[in-house]
Amino acid sequence: MTKKHRLYTSLFSLILSTSLLFACASKKQQSIIEHIQNEYKNTVNLNERYIHNVYGKPDPTSFNRLKRYRSDAYQALMKLRSKYDKSKPLPKTEIKETETKINVYRSYLNVLGATSATKDNIFGF
Repeated sequence: MTKKHRLYTSLFSLILSTSLLFACASKKQQSIIEHIQNEYKNTVNLNERYIHNVYGKPDPTSFNRLKRYRSDAYQALMKLRSKYDKSKPLPKTEIKETETKINVYRSYLNVLGATSATKDNIFGF
């Protein structure tokens, strides 16, 4: 092998390994976002079931607060999604903020009597 051939082989290997590294990081970030989006969707579904009397008669005075918590969680999720960049990790503060907003939303539903609000939450308890 000539020096030039070795150089090209080394460069090709470097480029290939770097692209694989970014692909793995990108998949992990997508997985995090998908997981959080699913948690949000599950909480919204819980909210809809609460509003439509699945857990007994809903308290109409709670609707405004539920709308606010839903909006806060949605805005945090959209903010997190806007931070997605294949070449950079997701900011941990954005992840934590989004998880917290969704858990506040779910916790309020639990207080209102939507009993399945405690199942399958982000923190696993």
